[in-house]
Amino acid sequence: MTLGFSSSSPIVSVALFDDDGTLLCSREAEGHMKASGTLLEILEDVFAEAGIELHSVNLFAVDLGPGSFTGVKVAVTMCKTFAYVQKRPVCGATAFDLIDPAALVAVPSKKSEYFLRSPGKEPVTTNEPPSSAVGYGRRFTDPVYPSAARFERLLESCERTEPVALVPYYVAEPSISRPKNPRLLGLTNDR
Repeated sequence: MTLGFSSSSPIVSVALFDDDGTLLCSREAEGHMKASGTLLEILEDVFAEAGIELHSVNLFAVDLGPGSFTGVKVAVTMCKTFAYVQKRPVCGATAFDLIDPAALVAVPSKKSEYFLRSPGKEPVTTNEPPSSAVGYGRRFTDPVYPSAARFERLLESCERTEPVALVPYYVAEPSISRPKNPRLLGLTNDR
């Protein structure tokens, strides 16, 4: 069985697939600012519905982003941890592909920007996604969020790896600032 996670957007999801990659069950829930707790809650629901436990999972799949910096880290860390403990492989897909691998997809970046990805191309940054794009954010009246259930059409092509080798997909550098006085945090070498 394969277990998939997604928490790069405000909607988090978990999906369970049989050994042939067919979707058995999935759950989604609002997870804005509470991705880890929500993922664990819906994971329990998925396991209860399927009547299985964690040790039955042979492959762990995860949404690598882009999206919420913390949300992506939550799902990736959870996936890697479960896989490492179970000594199982992992695989990942981008949030773009978990929305629609064959469409022009827009995912919010910061402020009023979006990452826009055409199939087979690297994402670009834009202020206004075209009307032909699918995705989510303020500009979308009918949003489409990344979903772990969409791993069903991606699992066959996902590259399996060891948990420690799996990393989030960062389109841009994290927007953090350096402290004005690094001495206060012990970040200087002059002691």
